[in-house]
Amino acid sequence: MKKILLLTLCAILLSGSAMCASSKLDILTLFSTKSYSANKAWVGTFQLVWNDMKNNIIKHDIKFVNEKPTRELIGLNNEEFNSSMLNDSSYYTSYGKTAPSEKIKIEKGIFEKFAEKSDILDSMDWSEGDGKYYAYAMLKKEFEFFEEFDKLENANFNNKGKFEYFGIKENSKEILDENVKVLFYNGKNDYAVQLLTTKGDVIYLYRTNSNASFDKMYEKMLVKAEKYKDDREFSSADTLKVPNLKINEIRKYPSLTNKQIEGTDLYFSDALETLQLELNNKGGKVKSEAMIMTKMCALPEYTKKITSRHFNFDKTFAMFLVDAKKESPYLALKIKDLTNFQK
Repeated sequence: MKKILLLTLCAILLSGSAMCASSKLDILTLFSTKSYSANKAWVGTFQLVWNDMKNNIIKHDIKFVNEKPTRELIGLNNEEFNSSMLNDSSYYTSYGKTAPSEKIKIEKGIFEKFAEKSDILDSMDWSEGDGKYYAYAMLKKEFEFFEEFDKLENANFNNKGKFEYFGIKENSKEILDENVKVLFYNGKNDYAVQLLTTKGDVIYLYRTNSNASFDKMYEKMLVKAEKYKDDREFSSADTLKVPNLKINEIRKYPSLTNKQIEGTDLYFSDALETLQLELNNKGGKVKSEAMIMTKMCALPEYTKKITSRHFNFDKTFAMFLVDAKKESPYLALKIKDLTNFQK
């Protein structure tokens, strides 16, 4: 009996503030943010621009006048994620005084490094002026599986709809096993695998209904993997099923803008993050941008062992992306409702 491996990936451009409708995506500020949203995601790009703004422009922890620091603000200042968790080839950053020449520099930089254009730079105010600073980051990853997975028949997700899948089926080539490593299989609703890529990037897929924060979820997955003593080879009796995903969103941070920064006469006029992520039978790609811009106050008003194991990710699951030879994820995703996340 030949294994059936279905593997998908999604294109995500992450969106605005927390959204609780099951088909919407809640883009979290921190890897440790607690959220009960059905669909949620996190990417480290915004933290990169925050670190540059804090360390190189404001030059101290960022707090707002007459406002007690929130958990979000404390987490950002603690730099839960930083550039050491990425390979140099995966990201581009820039910061400094706002000027049209800086926009041109960034455009040239991301094209030379990634052959990419920005989705956000044209919408920003690049005019010069007192108190006008910026911090910008792009995270770009592309990865391919060792072998292309087979495309599978459309099927439902969490017993709803019809969605695209890909992977390994009974008559698939045996070489497709090289794409997969079993982390653990503790029963029909508790399992995880690694999807391996040609450049060493790893995609983790974890079948879980957990509402824990991504950091706790990731930690628990690794603990279960360490304890697992059964076969880690993807065998001919095993199956795997993963849906194709496509998501395109942007998140803005209104809770961080239009508030005077303690110890300065500045405020954040813009704070936003985007993410695009795709995964299919060939591989996937991630593109994310983030930007923070400041202006001088006068401020606006404040606003407050098993014969067969079926690794079928056709119900709620989590996904983590880890850069080659790194340990901490740069992106996390949990999907409960697939309605809006395919072409």
